[in-house]
Amino acid sequence: MAEQRVRDIYHKGVIFCRPDAPLQEVVRVMADTDVHAIIVAEQEGQRPLGVVSHIDVIAHYGEDLAQIPTAEVMTPEAIEVGEDVPVAEAAQKMLDSRIHRLLVVDEEGVPLGILSTTDVIRSMHRSKWVWYRG
Repeated sequence: MAEQRVRDIYHKGVIFCRPDAPLQEVVRVMADTDVHAIIVAEQEGQRPLGVVSHIDVIAHYGEDLAQIPTAEVMTPEAIEVGEDVPVAEAAQKMLDSRIHRLLVVDEEGVPLGILSTTDVIRSMHRSKWVWYRG
């Protein structure tokens, strides 16, 4: 069996917002789409400026979200991975960085999708396991 690659399991497609978008709009999109991370960029299809995740948003619970630009709460410089990277390597990158998702990008750094810890767990569920007895 061939080694599983990121391209086999990640969520293709991303949702973008501009850095000046009010956080209130990001929250609405997250709630309506059940997406946990939104890419921040000047334009769709451009290299990202950062990522806004659920954790970034809930840090502002109770504040006037209409007054907070997304650029103020995004995590700059998202950690990226290519489609051809082995899933095991991507999972180790998540562990080392203590994050729950990686931005999947093409050769030019344009976002293609998101690889989440849930994607990795689901791929583990479908893999064959070898049980060891001590």
